[in-house]
Parts: sequence; C-alpha cells; structure tokens
Amino acid sequence: MDCIICLEGKPGPACKTLLYPGAVRQIVECPACGASYYDPVPPVEEVTRCYPHAYFTDFFKQYWKDLFKGRLLAEDLGSWRPEGVVLDVGCALGTFLAGVRGQGRRTVLGLEYSEAAARAGRELNGVDIAVGGLDAAPWAPASVDFIQINNVLEHERDPASALAAAARLLKPGGRLRLVVPNGPVDLRASADLWRKLGRPVVTRHGGHLFFLSRRALERLLARAGFKVLSVKNFHFKLGAKARGWTPGAYRAFLREPGPLSQDPSAGMSVAELKNLIGAEPDWSAYRLKARWRRLWRSADSQFGYDFEILAEKP
Repeated sequence: MDCIICLEGKPGPACKTLLYPGAVRQIVECPACGASYYDPVPPVEEVTRCYPHAYFTDFFKQYWKDLFKGRLLAEDLGSWRPEGVVLDVGCALGTFLAGVRGQGRRTVLGLEYSEAAARAGRELNGVDIAVGGLDAAPWAPASVDFIQINNVLEHERDPASALAAAARLLKPGGRLRLVVPNGPVDLRASADLWRKLGRPVVTRHGGHLFFLSRRALERLLARAGFKVLSVKNFHFKLGAKARGWTPGAYRAFLREPGPLSQDPSAGMSVAELKNLIGAEPDWSAYRLKARWRRLWRSADSQFGYDFEILAEKP
C-alpha cells in the first residue's frame, strides 16, 4: 500500500510500540519521505484513550508562560500584518490567544478537542473557542489571517486533511505556523528499545500517531497548497537525549508504567483552578530570554527534537 503521507513510497515495518499501556501496535516507515505512523491508524475510540486526564492543572500552572508566548507572536506579526484574525488549533484554555489579543488589534479564535477545556477557557480568558478539529471548524473559508498549529498535527488521524482544512480557512497570503516534533527523533527511543529488548515500551510520545520527517512535512504542506517560507530546527539537548546519548536517557522508559491516576483538577471549578496561577513574572526579562533562545534555531539541522515551519497560502 502506498504511503498515506507522500502517496508514493511503500512503507515497511519499523517497530512495535504502545499506543497506551497494554495496546501493542505496529509502526511502519516510508523509505520515500521518511514518515512513520501506526498501521492501521487507530480509530477515534482508541485515540481518546491516550488522553485520560482533564489536564487542566498544568495549563493553569503555566498560565503566564502561555500568555507571554502569545505576546511574542503578536510582536512578530506586527511587521507583517498589524491586525487581522489569528486562530490557534489545540488552544486548550486559550491563554496563548489572550496574550495575542492583548498586544494589538487582532481578533482571536481557538479550536480545542476537549469540551471541558474549551468551556474553562471561555470563562477564564473570554476567548471564542470552538470544539472539534479543523475539518469541522465553524468559520468561513478565507476568513483567517494566521493559523498556529503547535504540537497538534502529530496527534491528527489525517494530517493531510487537517492541513488542507487550514488552507481553506486562510485568506490568500495568509500564513501558517506549524510546530511539530522531528518524527525520526521522536520515534528513536521506541525503535531503539524495540530492537534491543524485543518488546515495546512506553516512551514520551504518548498520543502521537504520526512521526513526520522534514521531507514528509514539506510534502504534506505542498499537497495542501502551501509555500514553505522557512524551516527551523531546535531543542538540540532534547534531541541528544532522545537518541540515548545522555546518561540514563532511556532509564525511565524501562520501568513498567503504573495505573493511570486521576488528574487532581477533575471536578474543580475554574475559580478554584485560578489559585494555581502564580504571580505575574517580569515580562521584559521573559521577552529577552525568549528572543535569545530563538537565536539557537537552525535552518540546516535535523538534529533537534522539534521543527518550526512558517508557510504561506499563495
């Protein structure tokens, strides 16, 4: 069967891994584009088992970090389009969007799969958050100026369809910012330990259905009609750890996973969860550090754990 990413290569077995504890599944790899993915792609009811927690706690704890990231994006967009509509796919509580909205004249929209997260985000941040994926987005075609898809595409059951839907939503000349794991690096621990142990183990890529190389990402974007403007590779320390090159890198993966515990935020009201938001840190210091870290992103490397791609709809 042809590769579902590039439509050309003939994928072959790569390794077996655990979709979630107890669910052993086959991963295949395409020699043409370098993409790896579950074969068959798990059905929705299995995918939902990868996300058992309400997961609100962490998003309240990192409230200021997410808000400041939104401010940074708003600054970046200022020299391109000082106003317009920004959509964040997989927006959780919409805190990032609240940061974007607070810096300039922009309308912000969010998409989130979790109804509970969307409801909490509307209450906390007053952001327009729709529930569902890009295929079911409730906004008109060619109505959005900028779309961010941050660590979401690898969770999609059909990445090509998701990117095509994003292209439909964008205005001509609109842009997409895609942040996604470097697939071969993301899968590295699972593949290494499968070969070494002869059994699958739980690693850090829980819920990732696709492991997309740079070649695969560029082909997907071309299929959706995008022009790639830039590709940056980053998180080099994590890239070394994922390859097993740092002391004890794989040690945690060798332990049998314990039973899934209930998220402590389950059942808590938004008013109670607000208590997890700490004092506002210094924005100027955060901004300076964030700008400095961005200098350590390479257009030529594929060593780092993540890619950041900027693409445009012609």
